[in-house]
Amino acid sequence: MKVIGLSREQAYEKFGFLLEAYQFASPPHGGIGLGFDRIVMLLGQRDSLRETMAFPKSASAASLMDGSPADVEPEQLKELRIRVEE
Repeated sequence: MKVIGLSREQAYEKFGFLLEAYQFASPPHGGIGLGFDRIVMLLGQRDSLRETMAFPKSASAASLMDGSPADVEPEQLKELRIRVEE
C-alpha cells in the first residue's frame, strides 16, 4: 500500500477486510484459482452460479463484504484526470 501512496489508516479504511484476512496467510493456489463456487454449483446441480456465490452482490450491485462501490478521494480523481459533474 505504501507503493501506491496509501497511509496505514487509508489502507485499512479501504481494504481492511482483505488485510485482516491476509493476517492468516493467503490461500495456497499456485496461481491457479479453482473456482470453488463453480465447483459447488456443479456438485449441487444448480443452474445458476449466483445461487452458490460466497460473496454475492446485492440487488443494487453493492458488495456487502467491502462496501463497494464507495466514494473516491478527490486526490485520486485529480491524479487520473477524471472530472465529476454534479
